[in-house]
Amino acid sequence: MSEKYECSIVKDLLPLYVEDMVSAETARYVSEHLKGCPVCKAELAKSERRDDLTTEDVERRSPPSKEDGTNPFKKAMKRARRRFESVAYAALVFLIFLGFGWTVGENLFYNSVIMPIVGIFGYYVFQWRAIYKIPILLLLIDLLVFLFQPIEIGLTDTLAWTFIYSVFTVIGMVVAFLLHFAFKKENTQ
Repeated sequence: MSEKYECSIVKDLLPLYVEDMVSAETARYVSEHLKGCPVCKAELAKSERRDDLTTEDVERRSPPSKEDGTNPFKKAMKRARRRFESVAYAALVFLIFLGFGWTVGENLFYNSVIMPIVGIFGYYVFQWRAIYKIPILLLLIDLLVFLFQPIEIGLTDTLAWTFIYSVFTVIGMVVAFLLHFAFKKENTQ
């Protein structure tokens, strides 16, 4: 392989190399190249905003280890999933309050759409534990609504609406499960 071609490849890999997002083999390849190429070493120093990069610095850089489980991409995906789960929790609570706020009035029909969406979010957050967690959450929020009386509704009506909304959320959970199963099945083929 020509030196110019190798330099081109290494320069393309440097941003990933700096972030430790390359395989151990690629990291070794880049490290070996950097030891003998002052142009690429200067490019690495520039990308790290360092002018005093030495050969020892290049040698000290350890390639990512597959054993330690610190894959940066996996870490970023876990952080993104935790953030999305937080948004899903907030959406659950918001949609439940919205649904109960519309229980008395002309917007009641919208709950036939809102509650299955609550079930979908619930399945995403809790998986099958949503079967009992979402109705409990519905009951708790409905009791809060009943206690603070932002809308006029009796206790028996509150419990009846909780049951009806629980049925709608279970429908949403079943839809979410079927979609999850279908996409999982598609990815394995």
